[in-house]
Amino acid sequence: MELDNQSPETIEYKAISGEFGDVRYFITTLDQSDAVENIRFADEIQGSWSFSERVQRKLDENRANTEIFSYLALGGIRFFNSIVVVLLPNSNDQREFWDFSTVSSQGKPVEKWVNLKLYKNVARIVIDGQHRLLALKRYWNVHTGKEPLSPQEIKENFSCSKTFDIPVVYLVFGDFGRVGHADLSETVRDEIIKATRNIFTVINKTAKSIDKQTQLLLDDSKISALIPRKLLEEGVLEDRFVRWSSKSRNLTQSDPYLTTLDLVSQCTIELLKDYQKPALKKSFNSPTERNKALDDYYESHPRLPEIGTKALLKWFFTELQPFKDWVSQLNQVNINIPIQPEQSRLSANQKASIKKLRDSSIMYTILGQKILFSAVSRFLLRIRIEHRIPETLNAISDSITKMDEDGFFDRNQSHWSNVLVQQNEKLTMITTGSGTERCMDLVRMILLDSSDGVRELIKRTKDDVSNEVNWNENLISTWRKKYHVILPKVDFIDDEIKESSESDDSFAEVRDLSDSSEEDEEESGEIEDDEDIFQETEEVKD
Repeated sequence: MELDNQSPETIEYKAISGEFGDVRYFITTLDQSDAVENIRFADEIQGSWSFSERVQRKLDENRANTEIFSYLALGGIRFFNSIVVVLLPNSNDQREFWDFSTVSSQGKPVEKWVNLKLYKNVARIVIDGQHRLLALKRYWNVHTGKEPLSPQEIKENFSCSKTFDIPVVYLVFGDFGRVGHADLSETVRDEIIKATRNIFTVINKTAKSIDKQTQLLLDDSKISALIPRKLLEEGVLEDRFVRWSSKSRNLTQSDPYLTTLDLVSQCTIELLKDYQKPALKKSFNSPTERNKALDDYYESHPRLPEIGTKALLKWFFTELQPFKDWVSQLNQVNINIPIQPEQSRLSANQKASIKKLRDSSIMYTILGQKILFSAVSRFLLRIRIEHRIPETLNAISDSITKMDEDGFFDRNQSHWSNVLVQQNEKLTMITTGSGTERCMDLVRMILLDSSDGVRELIKRTKDDVSNEVNWNENLISTWRKKYHVILPKVDFIDDEIKESSESDDSFAEVRDLSDSSEEDEEESGEIEDDEDIFQETEEVKD
């Protein structure tokens, strides 16, 4: 019963209506044909959506078409909970698309019973029950002869002869979109998307845990989720280089993406780790609170007011030479990354080019990027406040470019062996233990040109990570001389403000102690083979 141009302007259902705070819901049943042909998945219409709208969890089609489909087709007692659906207009101009009226019996209204009226040109989007709906669609296709059962399914006596009445709950938010309330808001569609995102998070948190990447896309209350999403929504970072459409927090060997949304979130946490209570651990539940938090911690930063979190993250991921080279290499082998959540399809040669590039440098691994960003942020928070200016970022870029040109970040360099990279043919990254933290300290000391703590760093690395690490004072001294940041000339502040700057230095010492304490809590002594990080996906033949 797919709605078409010959269908009436509206479709009506008998329903039970209720209110749950600002959400009104309508419980009804749909013929299976109506459900599978007219309820849609977000990814069917999100090709033209903005980033903030492309948030629906990627479907596990194999699970729906095997496990859940089997449950339906093998007979016996079967039942599904209601599929939860929201109404989404095509644009903000479409402001009236649903209504309801009470049902009467013998001249008296029947409590809770209503006639629900939906306009056919409004999208009905499933937000809970996506996999159930996908299985029902396959069942319907087999029932109508559009799709055959497999030989194995026939052997196991699968049958799709019966059809079902599908329980559905329609959600609307206040009177947004209701007939006669067009003047309620000029951005009805935007308001519905925001409300939907919150409902989606709650429903899926209580049912099946959402992967970290999806939580970052949906959580409107935490600054560590708001900032990464804001960077992509505003186009500060291009989402074609930041993978967000996968459950995995890592990258596969053939992924064309430079980094992940989770790593951007980790960088945000690193920058704001001195502000646990007012920022990281606080929930910003109202629009006013969120806007204030973004002003304080995104547009600006309490200790980097001349730079700000937004500008720092943009600089790191778009202006450092190793990351510019990544983009150039993709262009050279004609790799066009589609709009997510559509997945890239690469030829064998393109995958081989990406693999070679990713294997060449620790900067093209999530772990290497985390090390460099942490070192840079700690460097910025240790130097005098007068130097925390955009010009210093240019100076840091120069240092990192020198390191990159000299092969300092090359994955096969002996100084990474046993502390960050395993000595095997694959040069597998070491993902457990305290080696990552030691590398952060090393790079920070090089940038600072500081000998403070060098001996202790070498000793702790050999004691806690591996005695075979080749770091020594002469080697680190050479690196410091070659790669330290040449800070721009500035006018120093007067004595009264200098006291505040010195207090800021004490703040940095407390941060260092905190870093050390966190590091002791990490797993240590084990080396993981990162097959998860470098798992090959199925190739597309040239």
